[in-house]
Amino acid sequence: MGPRLAGVFALVLAMAFAAAAEAQETEARDTQDQVIQKLADRVEALERQVAALKQVRSAQSGPSAIATAPSADTAQPDTSTQPDNASRFTFHGYADADFQRNVDGNAKKFELGEIDLFGTERLSPHLTALMELDFETDDQQLVAQVPVNVERLLLQYRGNNFFNLDIGSFRTAVGYYSTAYLRGAWLQTAISRPKMFTFEDQGGFLPLHAVGVSVNGKIPSGYFDLHYVLEMGSSRNYGNTAQLGLDESFNRATNLAIYSQPRGVPGLEIGFSTYHDRFSPTAGIQLDRSVWTVHVVYVRGRVEFLNEGLRFGLLGLATQGTATGLGFYSQLAYRVASSWKPYARVEYMNVYGAGEVDADTLYNVPWKTVYTGGVRYDLTESLALKFELGRETDYLRPSYLSTAVQLAFAF
Repeated sequence: MGPRLAGVFALVLAMAFAAAAEAQETEARDTQDQVIQKLADRVEALERQVAALKQVRSAQSGPSAIATAPSADTAQPDTSTQPDNASRFTFHGYADADFQRNVDGNAKKFELGEIDLFGTERLSPHLTALMELDFETDDQQLVAQVPVNVERLLLQYRGNNFFNLDIGSFRTAVGYYSTAYLRGAWLQTAISRPKMFTFEDQGGFLPLHAVGVSVNGKIPSGYFDLHYVLEMGSSRNYGNTAQLGLDESFNRATNLAIYSQPRGVPGLEIGFSTYHDRFSPTAGIQLDRSVWTVHVVYVRGRVEFLNEGLRFGLLGLATQGTATGLGFYSQLAYRVASSWKPYARVEYMNVYGAGEVDADTLYNVPWKTVYTGGVRYDLTESLALKFELGRETDYLRPSYLSTAVQLAFAF
């Protein structure tokens, strides 16, 4: 090979190496650009998810959303700050399947629990529509008959942290438990709710639902971080009042709740509520009803400590008599591992009075003491298995033991 030919060959070889190096560099830049683009897309997706979660939190009525928030300052976000591309519609569902033995004193059965569907639609930066439907499959009498309950139907205005307005059918802020947990069994630690917060359509005696107007927000109070809920409307009526001179739409339900979330103790909430209405539990009985509740709860980290007390009074508008009830429950749960959460609860109710009202109240509120213990095991982030053992003492029958197993999930 001559010197000239060798020089040309060396030049060609150098150009080939240079082209290969440039190609590798270009490919590396392309790969880096793709990675950066993917990361940017992921960040944008996470921002949309965060915005959607904020929307769901702001859509929760009453103190429930505030009680579970990390801090009071983020409990009621101003939806006007949400980006235009934030999700306008959110949907969640909850369901459960159960095996119960002697839960009501004599039954042993498998059953499909309730199916709770919860959705919100952001109509504008300050307006949200909320609907919660409950399919009560555990109450169906025939295969083709499943009662459908409109649990909540609301038009919500979220102005700022100090003034928010709900119009429609809402869950009353009577106590803590009722508004802190939706009907979906997956949301609560235990299988069963405290007896005093049994829903009306399942035999409960407290006014946990109403149709009307609810106003809630913060009260400027510094360290104590006070909140208020003021509700006016009509509670659910039970009896047939068409011929009794008492119209269901004029039963004048009012409720005021005030609670504190001290800034120095994150997770602590202390509050009370006072409620008054008129209602008819059965045809022929018209009652003045008053309910006072107080609660002290601590929910943070691994600890869940719930304590609530109540006093209710019933006064017959004619000569049917009176009834008074005093009760409380206390529930303690502690997550001992990432998936295991044992819990225990004690409940007590004392009912006394005179006349037909007292007899009817004892029939609808027969229990006196209830002791419940169990464990919750979270198989995944949206699937939980619960085991529960209880002992109940009633006024009208001997005490009995009960057991239950539940598989609850969210979707």
